[in-house]
Amino acid sequence: MLVLLSVREANDVLISNWGYIGMSKDENTESRIEAALQRLHNLSTALSERPAQTSLIAGDDPVLKAEMDSLRVENQLLRQELLELTASYNGLKQATDAASSRLDKTIADISGMLEQ
Repeated sequence: MLVLLSVREANDVLISNWGYIGMSKDENTESRIEAALQRLHNLSTALSERPAQTSLIAGDDPVLKAEMDSLRVENQLLRQELLELTASYNGLKQATDAASSRLDKTIADISGMLEQ
């Protein structure tokens, strides 16, 4: 089954995905990535079933062109989200590294006091 969305519908779906109750941002991101990969697989299957002389670049099939446009929008949104999550991860890593260093220093200080 090939799921086709216009660019506007894709944006609406992505915006509405953030509204799921009880779903964390990471779970939502994972499900969105899985859905995008499935749509990409469906598109590649549809393209492989087309005659070899037909070119997707020519844009002769409006349904496939709409799906490609939708996937491009999804790609951009996921890339932006990946950048945001990477920045968040890096911030958390710095905080945990700093906390780890402080804990190591505190443990060393306590050990030094116990040895005296």
